[in-house]
This record gives sequence, C-alpha cells and structure tokens, in this order.
Amino acid sequence: MELLITIILLLFCLLISNIVSHYLPSIPTALTQIAFGVVMALLFSDFELELEAEWFLLLFVAPLLYNDGRHFPREELWKMRTSILGNAIILVLLTTIVGGYFVHWLIPSIPLAAAFALAAILSPTDPVAVNGIAKRIHIPASVLNLVRGESLINDASGLVAFNYAVAAVVTGYFSITEALTDFTYTFFIGAVAGLVLSLLIIIIRFILRKQGIQDVTFHSLLQVLTPFLIFIIAEEMLHASGVIAVVVGGIIHSLVSERTETMLAEEQVLTENIWSIVIFILNGIVFLLLGLNIPSSIVDTVEDPSLSNWLIIGYVMLIGMVILGIRFFWSYLFSIYEYKMNKKREIEKPSIKHTLLVSLTGVRGAVTMAGVLSIPFVIHTGQGFPERSLILFLAAGVIMFTLLAATIFLPFLSKSSGETEINDEDLVIRAKKKIMLSTIDKLYLEMNEENTAAAYELIDEYKRRIKQLNYQVARTEEEENNYSALVEIRLRALKEERNYVHQLVKKEKISEEVFAIFEKSLD
Repeated sequence: MELLITIILLLFCLLISNIVSHYLPSIPTALTQIAFGVVMALLFSDFELELEAEWFLLLFVAPLLYNDGRHFPREELWKMRTSILGNAIILVLLTTIVGGYFVHWLIPSIPLAAAFALAAILSPTDPVAVNGIAKRIHIPASVLNLVRGESLINDASGLVAFNYAVAAVVTGYFSITEALTDFTYTFFIGAVAGLVLSLLIIIIRFILRKQGIQDVTFHSLLQVLTPFLIFIIAEEMLHASGVIAVVVGGIIHSLVSERTETMLAEEQVLTENIWSIVIFILNGIVFLLLGLNIPSSIVDTVEDPSLSNWLIIGYVMLIGMVILGIRFFWSYLFSIYEYKMNKKREIEKPSIKHTLLVSLTGVRGAVTMAGVLSIPFVIHTGQGFPERSLILFLAAGVIMFTLLAATIFLPFLSKSSGETEINDEDLVIRAKKKIMLSTIDKLYLEMNEENTAAAYELIDEYKRRIKQLNYQVARTEEEENNYSALVEIRLRALKEERNYVHQLVKKEKISEEVFAIFEKSLD
C-alpha cells in the first residue's frame, strides 16, 4: 500500500510541477521537479524510495533512450558522427582522467580511484533538462542534435568507466587491459544484441499478423515492452551494455518501420499516444526522484563538523566549473580540427560563443545520480567506502550547478547564437503542401479508365486541403474571418451529425456497435 501511495504522490507532484512551470516559464520544468522532490523529502522525513541503479536504468533510462533512438534524425546523426563519438567516448575518458586528478588534488581525502569514479559518473550528459530549457529559448538545432546524439552513447561509456573505478576502490585491483577489453565487449556486443533482438521482435510481429493476431492494443503493448526486453537480455544474459542495446534497437525499429510499413495507421496512432504518456511520466519522475534523494545524500556531509558548509559548496562550484571547462576546451579544439579537415568548409567556423553553447548544454542529471547512489558502503577490507557521503554531495551539487548554469547563461548566449529562428508552423505547412502537390502529380500519372472518377474525387480533396493550408499562411483580416466562419460551420455540421446519431441509438434504430463506429468517426 505504501508503494502505491508513493507512486500516486509522485504522479500528483508531476502534474503540479508542470502547472507551476506554465506560470513560471523562465524556470525549467526539471528544476521545478527537483525542488518538489526536495520538499517532499523534507516534509515527510520517513518517506524513502530507494531504487537500485540496475532498476533505475531498466525502468527509466532504457525506455527513454529507446524512444530517443526511434525519433533521432538519422541523417543528422550520421553527419555529426565524428563529433558525437568524440564527445561520447574520448570526452568521457578525458573528463574521467583530468577530472579525477583534479578532484584528488582538491580533496586529498578522496583516493585517486574514488576521484576517478566521481569524475566518470559526472561525464554523461542529460538532454531532458536541456530540452526543457530549449522550449522557451532558441538553441541552435546543431547544438541540440549533438547533445542528444552523444547522450545516446555516453551513458554507457560513463557507466563502464564508473564501474571500473568503483571496483578498483572496493577490490584494490585495477587492470587497464581488462578495462579496455570489457569496454569493447560491452559496447559492441550491446550494439549487436540491440540489432538482433530488435529485428527478432519485428519478425515475431510479422508472424503474429500472418496468424491473424491483428489487435492494435496487443501490438502497441509489445512495442512499449520492447526496450525492457532488450535491456534485460543484453544485461543479464549477455553481460553487455543494455543502454547501447536499447539505443540501437530504437534506431533499427525506426528504419524498418519506414521501409516496410509494418504498422497499421490505428496502431501507429495508439502507440505514439502511449509513448507520449510514458515518456512524460518517466521524464518527470526521474527529476522528482533526483530531488527526493538529494537531502539523504548530503545530510552526512552537512553534519560533519570537520567540513565547513561553505567549503563544500566551494568544492561543488570548482568541480562543476572544471567539468564544464574540460567540455569547453575539448569542444573548441575538436571544432577547429573538424573545420580544418573539412576542405569544403561545409561546417560552421569555430567560435567561442558556439563552444560556450555546446559546453553549457552538457547538463548532468539522472544517470549521474543513479550511478553515484549505487556506490557500495564497504570495501574489501571491511572499512567504509572512502568519503562516500562527500562524493554523493559533490555529485548532487554538480548536477544542480550545471542545471543552474544552463538556466542562467543559455538565454543570453542564444540571443545572438548566429542561427536565425525559423517558424516551425510555417515549415510544417510548407512541407504538407509540397507532399500533397507531389501526390496530386502522381495521381494524374496513375489515372486510367477504371479509376478516373475516384482519382478526380481524391484530387479535389487534396486541393481543398491545400486551400485550407493557404488560409493559415499570411491571411488578411477578411480571410481570417472567412476561415473562422468556415471552421465554425463545419463544427456545427459535425455536432448535428452527432445529435442525429444519438437520436437513432435512443430510438433503437441502430445497434450499440454501429453507434460506437459513428462516434469514433466523428471524434
């Protein structure tokens, strides 16, 4: 019962946080949700929700990354492959090594291996919070695509580096050869597992359809369960990276569905609606859980008399600036290298402003908190994990530092980021008109004696829809009034149809089944 109440309370806070964000658009929803989580933890002192890192990755990270893989623009992913892989692998290693040495130098009480663990888990970026900021300011598409692309991979590379650093602290043993071998295995076997399992599930769906199992709810549920199945098999059976497996699985699903039209229209609509609800809930609860765990993770450090509160806040700010600084220098140097290597000069010339945008969008979040909470309490000697509570405090603090830095500084940089803002609605209307005009041309070519009447009827329907789209672009006041009148009349006609159908069913002139079909059509 307590778990059920906890879930309901989290969902209620999720709704309230979104209402608050509506009235306070300058504050990202992620920050609002973290604040709600902290308040819940402080108000209900006995309120605890401990979630192991493996469970967190399965329940939250797997479906979120699978969904990102389904929708990521693959052409952009391919064009930016060098930058994405550089940020997702080389930058993670740089952050782990340079950041680890800096943490150990700054706080000598944290052993070098533990400092590497902290720096490694601070290396993965979280695009969810950045997307929340991007909804209210204009961030260049190239920057957002880079952050989204690297986050598909750096969760895996950061977690592997973190796990090896933690193992070195706990066991007192570390081998660079074994670490590189394990990383290669988990990465590539995870990718292969995602490819094979995703194709296998698609084949199973084809077979089930041939057997007459056409229920759209069944197939939609199978799609939603796919990332969980892929993650469990990759992690538990193959001991590979479940994170990489679900990302590859999402991309393969998108590629196959585009080329084979595997889904019925009704199934497509239902599946996307289910995914939108699932992603909305998971994104929100991730940051609520982050806020819930912050008080418990910092209480021991705050209560430690040997550490001044102002001192550890200074530690957080310095580590946060170094983590972002490493990202800045890597991004700037790599952009210079890309620009010089690109002989056609198809990419933008490197600039400090653009590099700052890339750096500040490297917000840390859910994966960092999930990983750091999984740090064991004791090591092989029976002693406690060195400075565990301080490491938890530093991780939580850096997450908040990067979020606040992005919230404060990105709006100033985005005002003169060098890219002109394009009206998304106009782009969609233009695309719709282009598609329909192309379709009309194709229909004229396919016309013959048998289908002429049907073809002309369909062409007239397309022309009517194009005319409606024209009404939506650059309308005069008179055209606006005409369009509004047209919409009002059509809605009134639909209302009359609905009333008549209701009268028929009351008089028992049509069955409930027929009534349901008409209701669905009118909706």
